[in-house]
Amino acid sequence: MKKWICLLLTALLCLGIFCGCTKQVEEAPAEPKQDEAADAAPAGEQTETDSTEEETSDALNADIVFWSSNTETSNYGQVISAAAEAFMQENPGVKIEISYQGTDIQSTLGPALDAGTKITMFEANTDASMVLWKDRMMDLGEYYTTVYPQTNGQPYGDSIVGAYNVLAKAQGDGEYLYFPYLPQFVNVWYNKDIFDACGITSVPTTWDELMDICQTLVDNGYTPFTSDQGHIHFSFGYYVQRRLGDDAAKALVNSTDGTEWSDPAVLEIAKKFEEAASKGYFASDIMTVVQPEAQQEMVIDKKIAMYVGGSWMPNNLRESAGEDFRWGSFTYPLVENGADDGSSLCYGCYGISINKDATKEEADAAAAFAVYLSMGEWGSKLVSDCNAIPIAKEGVEWPPMIADAQHIYDGITNRWTAQTAFALNNDLLPTVKSALTKLMGGACTAEDFIAEIQSYYK
Repeated sequence: MKKWICLLLTALLCLGIFCGCTKQVEEAPAEPKQDEAADAAPAGEQTETDSTEEETSDALNADIVFWSSNTETSNYGQVISAAAEAFMQENPGVKIEISYQGTDIQSTLGPALDAGTKITMFEANTDASMVLWKDRMMDLGEYYTTVYPQTNGQPYGDSIVGAYNVLAKAQGDGEYLYFPYLPQFVNVWYNKDIFDACGITSVPTTWDELMDICQTLVDNGYTPFTSDQGHIHFSFGYYVQRRLGDDAAKALVNSTDGTEWSDPAVLEIAKKFEEAASKGYFASDIMTVVQPEAQQEMVIDKKIAMYVGGSWMPNNLRESAGEDFRWGSFTYPLVENGADDGSSLCYGCYGISINKDATKEEADAAAAFAVYLSMGEWGSKLVSDCNAIPIAKEGVEWPPMIADAQHIYDGITNRWTAQTAFALNNDLLPTVKSALTKLMGGACTAEDFIAEIQSYYK
Protein backbone atom coordinates (compact mmCIF):
# COMPACT_ATOMS: atom_id res chain seq x y z
CA MET A 1 0.00 0.00 0.00
CA LYS A 2 2.75 2.46 0.88
CA LYS A 3 4.35 1.77 -2.48
CA TRP A 4 1.11 2.68 -4.33
CA ILE A 5 0.72 5.87 -2.30
CA CYS A 6 4.28 6.93 -3.15
CA LEU A 7 3.66 6.26 -6.84
CA LEU A 8 0.43 8.26 -6.73
CA LEU A 9 2.10 11.26 -5.03
CA THR A 10 4.94 11.15 -7.54
CA ALA A 11 2.48 11.22 -10.45
CA LEU A 12 0.56 14.14 -8.97
CA LEU A 13 3.77 16.07 -8.36
CA CYS A 14 4.84 15.61 -11.99
CA LEU A 15 1.43 16.67 -13.21
CA GLY A 16 1.62 19.81 -11.07
CA ILE A 17 5.03 20.68 -12.44
CA PHE A 18 3.82 20.16 -16.01
CA CYS A 19 0.74 22.35 -15.47
CA GLY A 20 2.81 25.06 -13.88
CA CYS A 21 5.16 25.13 -16.84
CA THR A 22 2.26 25.24 -19.28
CA LYS A 23 0.67 28.26 -17.52
CA GLN A 24 3.94 30.16 -17.57
CA VAL A 25 4.29 29.74 -21.34
CA GLU A 26 0.68 30.68 -22.05
CA GLU A 27 0.94 33.96 -20.11
CA ALA A 28 4.19 35.17 -21.69
CA PRO A 29 3.41 38.12 -23.99
CA ALA A 30 4.35 38.10 -27.64
CA GLU A 31 7.57 39.87 -28.46
CA PRO A 32 7.11 43.26 -30.12
CA LYS A 33 7.53 43.43 -33.89
CA GLN A 34 10.68 45.37 -34.59
CA ASP A 35 9.43 46.75 -37.94
CA GLU A 36 6.39 48.31 -36.20
CA ALA A 37 8.46 49.74 -33.38
CA ALA A 38 11.00 51.34 -35.67
CA ASP A 39 8.61 54.08 -36.81
CA ALA A 40 8.60 56.02 -33.53
CA ALA A 41 11.92 55.58 -31.77
CA PRO A 42 15.09 57.41 -32.80
CA ALA A 43 17.70 55.44 -34.71
CA GLY A 44 19.76 53.19 -32.48
CA GLU A 45 17.11 53.09 -29.75
CA GLN A 46 15.64 49.65 -30.58
CA THR A 47 16.09 47.22 -27.71
CA GLU A 48 15.01 43.69 -26.90
CA THR A 49 12.20 43.95 -24.38
CA ASP A 50 12.13 41.24 -21.73
CA SER A 51 9.00 41.81 -19.68
CA THR A 52 5.63 40.35 -18.84
CA GLU A 53 2.31 42.11 -18.55
CA GLU A 54 1.70 40.26 -15.30
CA GLU A 55 4.83 41.80 -13.80
CA THR A 56 3.62 45.34 -14.66
CA SER A 57 0.20 44.92 -13.04
CA ASP A 58 -0.64 42.07 -10.62
CA ALA A 59 2.72 42.14 -8.83
CA LEU A 60 2.56 45.86 -7.99
CA ASN A 61 2.56 46.77 -4.31
CA ALA A 62 3.16 50.36 -3.17
CA ASP A 63 1.60 53.50 -1.76
CA ILE A 64 2.20 56.39 -4.16
CA VAL A 65 1.45 60.11 -3.95
CA PHE A 66 0.84 61.95 -7.24
CA TRP A 67 1.05 65.76 -7.46
CA SER A 68 -0.82 67.12 -10.46
CA SER A 69 -0.77 70.54 -12.10
CA ASN A 70 -4.44 70.10 -13.01
CA THR A 71 -7.41 70.99 -10.81
CA GLU A 72 -9.65 68.30 -9.39
CA THR A 73 -12.84 69.67 -10.97
CA SER A 74 -11.39 70.16 -14.46
CA ASN A 75 -12.08 67.62 -17.20
CA TYR A 76 -8.47 66.47 -16.87
CA GLY A 77 -8.75 66.13 -13.10
CA GLN A 78 -11.91 64.07 -13.36
CA VAL A 79 -10.31 61.65 -15.80
CA ILE A 80 -7.17 61.35 -13.64
CA SER A 81 -9.23 60.61 -10.52
CA ALA A 82 -11.34 58.02 -12.29
CA ALA A 83 -8.26 56.36 -13.80
CA ALA A 84 -6.64 56.16 -10.36
CA GLU A 85 -9.71 54.47 -8.91
CA ALA A 86 -9.81 51.96 -11.74
CA PHE A 87 -6.08 51.29 -11.45
CA MET A 88 -6.37 50.59 -7.72
CA GLN A 89 -9.25 48.19 -8.31
CA GLU A 90 -7.17 46.29 -10.84
CA ASN A 91 -4.06 46.47 -8.61
CA PRO A 92 -5.25 46.01 -5.00
CA GLY A 93 -1.67 46.24 -3.74
CA VAL A 94 -1.42 49.88 -4.88
CA LYS A 95 -2.84 52.93 -3.13
CA ILE A 96 -2.79 56.26 -5.01
CA GLU A 97 -3.23 59.62 -3.33
CA ILE A 98 -3.59 62.60 -5.67
CA SER A 99 -2.82 66.17 -4.68
CA TYR A 100 -4.23 68.63 -7.22
CA GLN A 101 -2.01 71.71 -7.14
CA GLY A 102 -3.17 73.48 -10.30
CA THR A 103 -0.74 75.97 -11.77
CA ASP A 104 0.55 76.67 -8.25
CA ILE A 105 2.63 73.51 -8.56
CA GLN A 106 5.49 75.57 -10.00
CA SER A 107 5.85 77.30 -6.63
CA THR A 108 4.73 74.50 -4.29
CA LEU A 109 6.44 71.34 -5.49
CA GLY A 110 10.07 72.37 -4.94
CA PRO A 111 9.63 73.47 -1.30
CA ALA A 112 7.57 70.35 -0.57
CA LEU A 113 10.30 68.10 -1.93
CA ASP A 114 12.90 70.05 0.07
CA ALA A 115 10.84 69.51 3.22
CA GLY A 116 10.77 65.76 2.65
CA THR A 117 7.07 65.54 1.80
CA LYS A 118 6.23 62.14 0.35
CA ILE A 119 5.75 62.75 -3.36
CA THR A 120 6.25 59.72 -5.59
CA MET A 121 5.34 61.23 -8.94
CA PHE A 122 4.44 64.63 -10.33
CA GLU A 123 3.41 66.21 -13.61
CA ALA A 124 3.54 69.60 -15.30
CA ASN A 125 4.40 71.27 -18.58
CA THR A 126 7.86 69.91 -19.40
CA ASP A 127 9.31 73.27 -20.43
CA ALA A 128 8.72 74.32 -16.81
CA SER A 129 9.44 71.04 -15.05
CA MET A 130 12.79 70.50 -16.77
CA VAL A 131 13.95 73.90 -15.53
CA LEU A 132 12.54 73.61 -12.02
CA TRP A 133 12.91 69.96 -11.01
CA LYS A 134 15.15 68.16 -13.47
CA ASP A 135 17.55 67.12 -10.70
CA ARG A 136 14.65 65.51 -8.81
CA MET A 137 13.66 63.15 -11.63
CA MET A 138 14.38 59.46 -11.95
CA ASP A 139 15.83 58.05 -15.17
CA LEU A 140 12.92 56.10 -16.69
CA GLY A 141 14.90 54.31 -19.38
CA GLU A 142 13.97 50.83 -18.18
CA TYR A 143 10.28 51.67 -18.35
CA TYR A 144 10.58 52.93 -21.93
CA THR A 145 11.67 49.39 -22.90
CA THR A 146 8.88 47.71 -20.93
CA VAL A 147 5.79 46.25 -22.59
CA TYR A 148 2.59 47.25 -20.78
CA PRO A 149 -0.96 46.02 -21.31
CA GLN A 150 -1.74 49.44 -22.85
CA THR A 151 1.10 49.48 -25.41
CA ASN A 152 -0.20 46.93 -27.94
CA GLY A 153 2.66 44.48 -27.53
CA GLN A 154 5.34 47.11 -28.08
CA PRO A 155 7.82 48.62 -25.63
CA TYR A 156 6.33 51.83 -24.23
CA GLY A 157 8.89 54.06 -25.98
CA ASP A 158 7.94 52.64 -29.38
CA SER A 159 4.20 52.97 -28.82
CA ILE A 160 4.06 56.76 -28.41
CA VAL A 161 4.18 59.46 -31.11
CA GLY A 162 7.80 59.54 -32.30
CA ALA A 163 8.18 63.33 -31.92
CA TYR A 164 7.55 63.03 -28.19
CA ASN A 165 9.94 60.14 -27.69
CA VAL A 166 12.62 62.32 -29.29
CA LEU A 167 11.54 65.36 -27.26
CA ALA A 168 11.64 63.50 -23.95
CA LYS A 169 15.16 62.20 -24.57
CA ALA A 170 16.38 65.58 -25.81
CA GLN A 171 15.01 67.43 -22.79
CA GLY A 172 16.56 64.81 -20.53
CA ASP A 173 19.99 65.20 -22.15
CA GLY A 174 19.97 61.58 -23.25
CA GLU A 175 17.84 60.24 -20.40
CA TYR A 176 14.07 59.73 -20.30
CA LEU A 177 12.90 61.75 -17.31
CA TYR A 178 9.16 61.79 -17.91
CA PHE A 179 6.27 59.98 -19.55
CA PRO A 180 4.86 62.43 -22.11
CA TYR A 181 1.13 63.07 -22.26
CA LEU A 182 -1.26 65.86 -23.21
CA PRO A 183 0.71 66.98 -26.29
CA GLN A 184 0.31 70.64 -27.18
CA PHE A 185 1.38 73.10 -29.84
CA VAL A 186 0.81 76.70 -30.91
CA ASN A 187 -0.71 77.44 -34.30
CA VAL A 188 -3.40 79.59 -35.94
CA TRP A 189 -7.02 78.69 -35.18
CA TYR A 190 -9.76 80.08 -37.38
CA ASN A 191 -13.53 80.04 -37.88
CA LYS A 192 -14.21 77.95 -41.00
CA ASP A 193 -17.64 79.49 -41.48
CA ILE A 194 -16.11 82.96 -41.78
CA PHE A 195 -13.54 81.77 -44.31
CA ASP A 196 -16.32 80.13 -46.32
CA ALA A 197 -18.47 83.25 -46.18
CA CYS A 198 -15.59 85.29 -47.59
CA GLY A 199 -14.75 82.81 -50.33
CA ILE A 200 -11.39 81.89 -48.79
CA THR A 201 -10.72 78.37 -50.02
CA SER A 202 -7.15 77.72 -48.89
CA VAL A 203 -5.03 78.51 -45.86
CA PRO A 204 -1.93 80.71 -46.14
CA THR A 205 1.58 79.32 -46.17
CA THR A 206 3.40 82.69 -46.22
CA TRP A 207 3.01 85.97 -44.34
CA ASP A 208 2.06 87.81 -47.53
CA GLU A 209 -0.69 85.29 -48.21
CA LEU A 210 -1.92 85.75 -44.64
CA MET A 211 -2.03 89.52 -45.09
CA ASP A 212 -4.05 89.07 -48.28
CA ILE A 213 -6.55 86.95 -46.38
CA CYS A 214 -6.72 89.60 -43.66
CA GLN A 215 -7.64 92.22 -46.25
CA THR A 216 -10.32 89.97 -47.70
CA LEU A 217 -11.79 89.53 -44.23
CA VAL A 218 -11.80 93.28 -43.57
CA ASP A 219 -13.41 93.93 -46.94
CA ASN A 220 -16.22 91.57 -45.92
CA GLY A 221 -16.79 93.19 -42.54
CA TYR A 222 -14.83 90.79 -40.36
CA THR A 223 -11.94 91.35 -37.94
CA PRO A 224 -8.98 89.13 -38.89
CA PHE A 225 -7.27 88.66 -35.50
CA THR A 226 -7.72 89.13 -31.78
CA SER A 227 -5.61 88.23 -28.74
CA ASP A 228 -5.21 89.01 -25.06
CA GLN A 229 -2.50 89.48 -22.46
CA GLY A 230 -2.15 85.74 -21.94
CA HIS A 231 -1.24 84.97 -25.53
CA ILE A 232 -0.42 88.21 -27.35
CA HIS A 233 3.26 87.26 -27.61
CA PHE A 234 2.52 84.03 -29.53
CA SER A 235 2.21 85.63 -32.98
CA PHE A 236 5.15 87.98 -32.60
CA GLY A 237 7.26 85.23 -31.04
CA TYR A 238 6.51 82.85 -33.89
CA TYR A 239 7.42 85.51 -36.45
CA VAL A 240 10.72 86.18 -34.65
CA GLN A 241 11.64 82.49 -34.75
CA ARG A 242 10.62 82.09 -38.39
CA ARG A 243 12.66 85.18 -39.34
CA LEU A 244 15.75 84.91 -37.10
CA GLY A 245 15.95 81.21 -36.30
CA ASP A 246 15.80 79.57 -32.89
CA ASP A 247 19.28 80.45 -31.64
CA ALA A 248 18.96 84.14 -32.49
CA ALA A 249 15.44 84.24 -31.05
CA LYS A 250 16.69 82.81 -27.76
CA ALA A 251 19.59 85.28 -27.75
CA LEU A 252 17.09 88.11 -28.22
CA VAL A 253 14.85 86.89 -25.41
CA ASN A 254 17.74 86.25 -23.03
CA SER A 255 19.68 89.41 -23.86
CA THR A 256 21.53 90.79 -20.85
CA ASP A 257 21.78 94.39 -22.00
CA GLY A 258 19.21 94.79 -24.79
CA THR A 259 21.81 95.01 -27.57
CA GLU A 260 20.12 92.30 -29.60
CA TRP A 261 16.95 94.41 -29.77
CA SER A 262 18.87 96.92 -31.91
CA ASP A 263 19.10 94.38 -34.74
CA PRO A 264 17.47 95.96 -37.84
CA ALA A 265 15.71 92.66 -38.49
CA VAL A 266 13.82 92.99 -35.20
CA LEU A 267 12.66 96.48 -36.14
CA GLU A 268 11.60 95.08 -39.53
CA ILE A 269 9.43 92.49 -37.75
CA ALA A 270 7.88 95.15 -35.54
CA LYS A 271 7.04 97.20 -38.62
CA LYS A 272 5.13 94.24 -40.04
CA PHE A 273 2.88 94.29 -37.00
CA GLU A 274 2.58 98.08 -37.09
CA GLU A 275 1.43 97.85 -40.70
CA ALA A 276 -1.10 95.13 -39.88
CA ALA A 277 -2.50 97.25 -37.06
CA SER A 278 -2.82 100.31 -39.34
CA LYS A 279 -4.97 98.27 -41.73
CA GLY A 280 -7.38 97.13 -39.01
CA TYR A 281 -6.21 93.54 -38.89
CA PHE A 282 -6.37 93.38 -35.08
CA ALA A 283 -9.48 93.72 -32.91
CA SER A 284 -10.30 97.30 -31.86
CA ASP A 285 -10.42 96.28 -28.18
CA ILE A 286 -7.13 94.37 -28.18
CA MET A 287 -5.58 96.88 -25.76
CA THR A 288 -8.29 96.49 -23.12
CA VAL A 289 -9.65 92.98 -23.47
CA VAL A 290 -8.55 90.50 -20.79
CA GLN A 291 -8.19 86.75 -20.86
CA PRO A 292 -10.40 84.94 -21.84
CA GLU A 293 -12.68 87.70 -23.18
CA ALA A 294 -11.00 87.90 -26.59
CA GLN A 295 -11.46 84.17 -27.19
CA GLN A 296 -15.06 84.38 -25.99
CA GLU A 297 -15.76 87.24 -28.41
CA MET A 298 -14.33 85.19 -31.25
CA VAL A 299 -16.62 82.19 -30.73
CA ILE A 300 -19.77 83.99 -29.51
CA ASP A 301 -19.96 87.05 -31.77
CA LYS A 302 -18.49 85.18 -34.75
CA LYS A 303 -17.10 88.37 -36.28
CA ILE A 304 -13.44 87.64 -35.51
CA ALA A 305 -11.80 85.08 -37.77
CA MET A 306 -8.46 84.04 -36.26
CA TYR A 307 -6.46 83.61 -33.06
CA VAL A 308 -2.85 82.46 -32.61
CA GLY A 309 -3.24 80.09 -29.69
CA GLY A 310 -2.49 76.73 -28.18
CA SER A 311 -4.00 73.38 -29.06
CA TRP A 312 -5.89 73.50 -25.76
CA MET A 313 -7.91 76.56 -26.84
CA PRO A 314 -10.86 74.84 -28.60
CA ASN A 315 -11.46 72.63 -25.58
CA ASN A 316 -11.40 75.62 -23.23
CA LEU A 317 -14.06 77.26 -25.38
CA ARG A 318 -16.26 74.29 -26.17
CA GLU A 319 -19.18 75.37 -23.98
CA SER A 320 -19.15 78.94 -25.31
CA ALA A 321 -18.56 77.92 -28.91
CA GLY A 322 -21.13 75.18 -29.03
CA GLU A 323 -20.99 71.97 -31.02
CA ASP A 324 -21.69 73.71 -34.33
CA PHE A 325 -18.56 75.89 -34.25
CA ARG A 326 -16.24 74.70 -37.02
CA TRP A 327 -12.58 75.04 -36.01
CA GLY A 328 -9.97 75.33 -38.71
CA SER A 329 -6.22 75.23 -38.19
CA PHE A 330 -3.03 76.08 -40.03
CA THR A 331 0.64 76.32 -39.13
CA TYR A 332 2.12 79.77 -38.58
CA PRO A 333 3.21 80.89 -42.07
CA LEU A 334 6.70 81.33 -43.45
CA VAL A 335 8.11 84.87 -43.58
CA GLU A 336 10.23 86.82 -46.02
CA ASN A 337 14.01 86.36 -45.61
CA GLY A 338 13.30 83.75 -42.97
CA ALA A 339 15.84 81.43 -41.37
CA ASP A 340 13.30 78.60 -41.12
CA ASP A 341 11.97 76.49 -43.97
CA GLY A 342 8.79 75.36 -42.24
CA SER A 343 10.28 72.25 -40.65
CA SER A 344 10.08 73.76 -37.16
CA LEU A 345 7.11 73.89 -34.82
CA CYS A 346 6.41 75.31 -31.37
CA TYR A 347 5.29 72.18 -29.58
CA GLY A 348 5.64 70.46 -26.23
CA CYS A 349 3.69 68.38 -23.75
CA TYR A 350 3.01 67.67 -20.13
CA GLY A 351 5.14 65.00 -18.55
CA ILE A 352 4.72 62.62 -15.61
CA SER A 353 7.98 62.22 -13.69
CA ILE A 354 8.97 59.95 -10.83
CA ASN A 355 10.84 61.21 -7.79
CA LYS A 356 14.41 59.89 -7.96
CA ASP A 357 14.15 59.04 -4.24
CA ALA A 358 11.23 56.65 -4.79
CA THR A 359 11.80 52.99 -3.95
CA LYS A 360 11.86 50.38 -6.73
CA GLU A 361 8.39 49.19 -5.73
CA GLU A 362 7.04 52.75 -5.76
CA ALA A 363 8.68 53.53 -9.09
CA ASP A 364 7.29 50.38 -10.71
CA ALA A 365 3.77 51.22 -9.54
CA ALA A 366 4.10 54.90 -10.53
CA ALA A 367 5.39 54.00 -14.00
CA ALA A 368 2.58 51.51 -14.53
CA PHE A 369 0.01 54.13 -13.52
CA ALA A 370 1.57 56.79 -15.76
CA VAL A 371 1.24 54.46 -18.76
CA TYR A 372 -2.24 53.35 -17.66
CA LEU A 373 -3.42 56.97 -17.48
CA SER A 374 -1.89 58.21 -20.74
CA MET A 375 -2.37 55.18 -23.01
CA GLY A 376 -5.06 52.60 -23.70
CA GLU A 377 -8.58 53.10 -22.35
CA TRP A 378 -7.77 56.10 -20.17
CA GLY A 379 -5.61 57.74 -22.79
CA SER A 380 -8.66 57.52 -25.03
CA LYS A 381 -10.77 59.07 -22.24
CA LEU A 382 -8.41 62.06 -22.11
CA VAL A 383 -8.97 62.46 -25.84
CA SER A 384 -12.76 62.09 -25.76
CA ASP A 385 -13.50 63.94 -22.50
CA CYS A 386 -10.85 66.67 -22.71
CA ASN A 387 -10.33 67.00 -26.47
CA ALA A 388 -6.70 66.21 -25.78
CA ILE A 389 -4.24 65.15 -28.47
CA PRO A 390 -3.44 61.43 -28.23
CA ILE A 391 0.07 60.45 -27.21
CA ALA A 392 -0.40 56.91 -28.57
CA LYS A 393 1.16 56.42 -31.98
CA GLU A 394 -1.80 54.45 -33.27
CA GLY A 395 -5.29 53.29 -32.36
CA VAL A 396 -6.70 56.61 -31.11
CA GLU A 397 -8.43 59.17 -33.32
CA TRP A 398 -8.03 62.90 -32.78
CA PRO A 399 -11.04 64.68 -31.29
CA PRO A 400 -13.32 66.00 -34.08
CA MET A 401 -13.05 69.50 -32.63
CA ILE A 402 -9.33 69.75 -33.45
CA ALA A 403 -9.05 67.10 -36.17
CA ASP A 404 -8.20 69.81 -38.69
CA ALA A 405 -4.81 70.16 -36.96
CA GLN A 406 -3.72 66.56 -37.50
CA HIS A 407 -1.37 67.81 -40.24
CA ILE A 408 0.58 69.81 -37.67
CA TYR A 409 3.48 67.33 -37.28
CA ASP A 410 3.88 66.62 -41.00
CA GLY A 411 7.42 67.42 -42.11
CA ILE A 412 8.46 68.67 -38.67
CA THR A 413 12.06 67.79 -37.83
CA ASN A 414 12.88 70.58 -35.38
CA ARG A 415 11.20 71.52 -32.12
CA TRP A 416 10.83 75.03 -30.73
CA THR A 417 9.70 75.94 -27.21
CA ALA A 418 5.98 75.20 -26.99
CA GLN A 419 4.87 78.78 -26.33
CA THR A 420 7.67 80.40 -28.36
CA ALA A 421 11.09 81.46 -27.09
CA PHE A 422 9.54 84.38 -25.19
CA ALA A 423 8.24 81.88 -22.63
CA LEU A 424 11.86 81.29 -21.58
CA ASN A 425 12.21 84.67 -19.86
CA ASN A 426 9.36 85.36 -17.45
CA ASP A 427 11.07 88.52 -16.22
CA LEU A 428 11.11 90.13 -19.66
CA LEU A 429 7.76 88.77 -20.83
CA PRO A 430 5.48 91.35 -19.10
CA THR A 431 7.38 94.17 -20.81
CA VAL A 432 7.08 92.44 -24.19
CA LYS A 433 3.36 91.90 -23.68
CA SER A 434 2.83 95.54 -22.68
CA ALA A 435 4.72 96.86 -25.70
CA LEU A 436 3.02 94.41 -28.08
CA THR A 437 -0.42 95.41 -26.82
CA LYS A 438 0.29 99.01 -27.80
CA LEU A 439 1.87 98.02 -31.13
CA MET A 440 -1.00 95.74 -32.17
CA GLY A 441 -3.52 98.24 -30.84
CA GLY A 442 -2.11 100.93 -33.12
CA ALA A 443 -1.05 103.09 -30.17
CA CYS A 444 2.69 103.13 -30.89
CA THR A 445 5.16 102.81 -33.73
CA ALA A 446 7.64 100.01 -34.29
CA GLU A 447 10.39 102.31 -32.98
CA ASP A 448 8.37 103.03 -29.84
CA PHE A 449 7.90 99.30 -29.35
CA ILE A 450 11.65 98.64 -29.48
CA ALA A 451 12.34 101.58 -27.17
CA GLU A 452 9.90 100.32 -24.54
CA ILE A 453 11.52 96.91 -24.46
CA GLN A 454 15.02 98.37 -24.30
CA SER A 455 13.93 100.44 -21.30
CA TYR A 456 13.63 97.14 -19.45
CA TYR A 457 17.42 96.85 -19.43
CA LYS A 458 18.11 100.33 -18.02
